[in-house]
Amino acid sequence: MSELQPLSDAELTEWIADSTRQLAEIAAVVGAREPVPACSPWTMRQLVAHVISGLSGWYPYNMTHGDAPTDLATAWDAQPPLPRGNAERLGYLREVTDGFVALVRSVDLDAPCYVFGDERTIRGWVLRAATECAIHLQDAEAILGKPTPFTPARAATSIEETVRYMWRGGLYFRNDLGAERVPDAPLDLRATDLELAWRVTKAPDEFRIEHLEIDGAAAGTPSELSVTGGRAALISWLWGRSDGEGLEISGDRSLVDAWNLSART
Repeated sequence: MSELQPLSDAELTEWIADSTRQLAEIAAVVGAREPVPACSPWTMRQLVAHVISGLSGWYPYNMTHGDAPTDLATAWDAQPPLPRGNAERLGYLREVTDGFVALVRSVDLDAPCYVFGDERTIRGWVLRAATECAIHLQDAEAILGKPTPFTPARAATSIEETVRYMWRGGLYFRNDLGAERVPDAPLDLRATDLELAWRVTKAPDEFRIEHLEIDGAAAGTPSELSVTGGRAALISWLWGRSDGEGLEISGDRSLVDAWNLSART
């Protein structure tokens, strides 16, 4: 089995900067009114605004007010006003990216911080920002053709962050931190081209995440629910960008889909 190698803090900020730079380049080519099918009914203007709102408001607010669970409305409203013109807005995207990277470099990422109602560290928000900016770049790339797959290290980080942080976020947004609507049976996720596998089990107060052995299939006793495939197909499903094309899904499909708390968030 390959071991999960977390991206360094510098690699996370580089990923964010890469994603927003390329997003701005695509937005300049296709125009503000271009529909974004992966985020329907958004246009490119709305997608860019969403990324800006995260990097200028939502993430900085949560990173600097993490001593207690965040009031969602206050966090959402924390962003400054956006420029109206498309060119100015794309320039502002670059500006807020630089500001966010500077913030990341200025704080102790190991400091305690609430992330989606759980006591974690500030780094959790940086991981979330990196994976979200990256998937929205893929949303934009899909307009021009096939999205560029994440590198193996970035893909592994994306999957790990999704199940460890964003799935809790899915419960947080649904006001279901008790996970009443999550199946009792664990879910196995296998990224075959990464040689990595995860088992997610519902437990009191939080999910239990295990890294499994894999050689085409998880060793030991498999869960009755599993999703197996290459990293691109797996990430696309996790983010609700596909219905599971290119994946082998085992077990009751309704239960598997109920586990995927990031698909429609």
